[in-house]
Amino acid sequence: MWFRSVSVLFAATLLALPLSPASAENDALSRVAAADPVAGKKLFLRCKACHTTDKTVRHGLGPNLWDIVGRKKAAAKSFRYSTALGGIGGVWDYDALDAYIENPRKFAPGNRMAFAGISSDGQRAAVIAYLRTLSDAPRDLPKSSLLAPTTATADPAEAEDFGGLPPDEGREETHAICGACHSLRLVTQQGLDADRWDGLMDWMTQKQGMPELEKDERQRIVSYLAKYYGPDRRSRPRTDPMRPMMPAMPMMAPPPMAPPMPPQP
Repeated sequence: MWFRSVSVLFAATLLALPLSPASAENDALSRVAAADPVAGKKLFLRCKACHTTDKTVRHGLGPNLWDIVGRKKAAAKSFRYSTALGGIGGVWDYDALDAYIENPRKFAPGNRMAFAGISSDGQRAAVIAYLRTLSDAPRDLPKSSLLAPTTATADPAEAEDFGGLPPDEGREETHAICGACHSLRLVTQQGLDADRWDGLMDWMTQKQGMPELEKDERQRIVSYLAKYYGPDRRSRPRTDPMRPMMPAMPMMAPPPMAPPMPPQP
């Protein structure tokens, strides 16, 4: 009886210990191997405001992520990295990507990426599974027989309230891509028609460094915003969308003139 109690206590102590680096990496590998890249692509929408993924496209606000899995950290050509990230060294293996996406500031304190991170194990795994596909020769994953079993799955709709945006086609793209950098309240107050929303997209790409969106993604966002946040939602004069009109000051009535003073005798 005494021996059994000691054995149970020892087993509980082992379970409470943190994973070794090798075990943690195997856990990340297990989750990525079981994840759905299609779900990861959907979750990656929130990253597209800053990152490009096509190997022929320039960098956005962040570095291009083509062939990122297995690439040396801070090694994308012609992109200026922060000192914090540039001094870490090593490669973007599955374990490093998992830790960085979970909490960028903790992984590389002082780096410039404003993204807060993804706390869900399953969602991170799905994003990494999608990133793995961004290559002419995606890196192999170990055989499933060598991996620890995992129950983590990605739910793209997990904890999403979409900031009060009405449900319809284009809501997810609008929430993820526009909301990555802007207050959705400010976005929805613009009251622009489809042509002006489209022009705003051009301005964001050409002047603000936002990566070019896929044609169908951009069209869904423009159509959604024009439908729910067009001119009929808020009456305002047509003007340059990059120069929001200040509210007109009311005209003040001139003060009454004082009667003329009588002539002095």
